[in-house]
Amino acid sequence: MGSSDIIVRDPEPLFSVPAATAPPQWSPTLCQDCQVSPRPSLTATRRNEILAATSATIADRGLCETRIADIADHIGASPALILYYFPSKAALLTEALVYQDQMFHEAVKGELDNATSAAAKLDILIEASCPKPTRGHGDLDGWVLWPAAWEMSRHDPTLAAARARLDESWRAQIESIVEEGISAGEFTDVDASDFSIQLAALLDGLAIEVMLRDPTVDAARMRKLAFDFVELALNTRV
Repeated sequence: MGSSDIIVRDPEPLFSVPAATAPPQWSPTLCQDCQVSPRPSLTATRRNEILAATSATIADRGLCETRIADIADHIGASPALILYYFPSKAALLTEALVYQDQMFHEAVKGELDNATSAAAKLDILIEASCPKPTRGHGDLDGWVLWPAAWEMSRHDPTLAAARARLDESWRAQIESIVEEGISAGEFTDVDASDFSIQLAALLDGLAIEVMLRDPTVDAARMRKLAFDFVELALNTRV
């Protein structure tokens, strides 16, 4: 072989790490004529375990220091299992955020259903929105995911869309309660949409101070300031 016949190949990497890919979409029609079984679905129980572990691990380590391997260790699983169903940390955080939001609404649903006034409903929402320790060493509840989501959603469209939907739903719930109170004569006539944005933003901002353990803003003061705002804006007591 002459010098002109030398074949130059691209150098191969020393270490090859396969990229995580989303599982293929199987259907009965795709598999009915083949002998390959479809990939098993993620059970609700296992999914919730992974999402709860995600929240707990981020609370312990922070978003930047949390690895998929840390979440896997938390539930005694392999990182491959988690990446099998959640192809990235952003995808996992998105699902965990939705999961925590569902847990929040399930926790207050019974109280809201039994509340006898719109003022009582706002009281329930404000009380439930104040961050609370969930474990002995002082970590806070589902609120810890939100700062992580706010930061990552600036760079991830899917997470950004999920964040927007959750915020829109939260404000719509507040708006509905305020409209109920106005119709019943409990609240002064205000723009319910504007009020929902104001209260949601106030709770977000105060919760950040509580999570940062600001020496002048704890959960009790957050609660008082939120109640004071409602009473002033709606001319009622909660």
